[in-house]
Amino acid sequence: FDLPGYLVDALRSIVGNQYMENCCDLFIGGENGARIINNANEIAHYEYGSALASDGVFDALNRIREGITELELGNCLNRDGQRNSVVTVAAAGQRFKNANLYPTENRVKLGDPISLTAGYKGGLSSRAGYAVEKEEQLPEQEKDYIKCLAGPYFAAVVTWLEQIRIGMEGRELYQKMEKVLPKERYHWELNPGHLAGDEEWMSSPISPSSKDTLKSGMLLQIDIIPGIQGYAGASCESGVALADADLRKQICREYPNLYEVFMKRRNYMRNTLNINLPEEVLPMNDTVAYYRPFFLNRGLAFVKGE
Repeated sequence: FDLPGYLVDALRSIVGNQYMENCCDLFIGGENGARIINNANEIAHYEYGSALASDGVFDALNRIREGITELELGNCLNRDGQRNSVVTVAAAGQRFKNANLYPTENRVKLGDPISLTAGYKGGLSSRAGYAVEKEEQLPEQEKDYIKCLAGPYFAAVVTWLEQIRIGMEGRELYQKMEKVLPKERYHWELNPGHLAGDEEWMSSPISPSSKDTLKSGMLLQIDIIPGIQGYAGASCESGVALADADLRKQICREYPNLYEVFMKRRNYMRNTLNINLPEEVLPMNDTVAYYRPFFLNRGLAFVKGE
């Protein structure tokens, strides 16, 4: 049950266990959840939060240097007085040391693994990599980080973006991720993608046996979390909207400036990152698939190869 236990217990004591049923799917799950499909107005509002998170992470990326504190980076991530949908992460070195979730006065050191995360209504942005300029500065046992982890992870993000379609079943997208980034080797645990909205993780239609179809109006996070023992994480999480021709026309008519932004983002991803998005995929922020894993090198980012 998606309620505090004391409320469930109180209801059970009044009506009896046989009359209790979890109907959370009416709102956030299955193919017909009331909150999983968004109209043009809702997408416009949620784009604000997704873009806000993205801008904060991009700003923090551009400020990373040796000696900067987690607190200073965290100040880049929290913006406009908006309520966060997740804990803000600005961690250098060991993440969540001593069970501490929040940024501290810890300073960035050369070679540190770095994690950055910010989330608002509409989406989350996250990046993970190293505080280095080049491969030679990585710890000795982690110098193959790009080949071993970050490169294959980016290839999975590209596949996710290029292969997602309205009408496909969740299990189909899951199988594509399993093929390009085998779970047994890369140890990702959660669903490789999920729905977003007011909360960062609403539910996920993407699982090994899911027959739920992806629909126009869904907001989806590219949330693939690989991990190989001995290496820092790899993360380039952002969100997209799925919009069929009718919804795209509605956005263009009612929010022409936003529609133009969506098209500029698509053009950047196609012409600069070489990622060929299906026409129904609208990037919800400026940094979808923008990933530079060496955080001290601002001129080096992944692009899709030939």
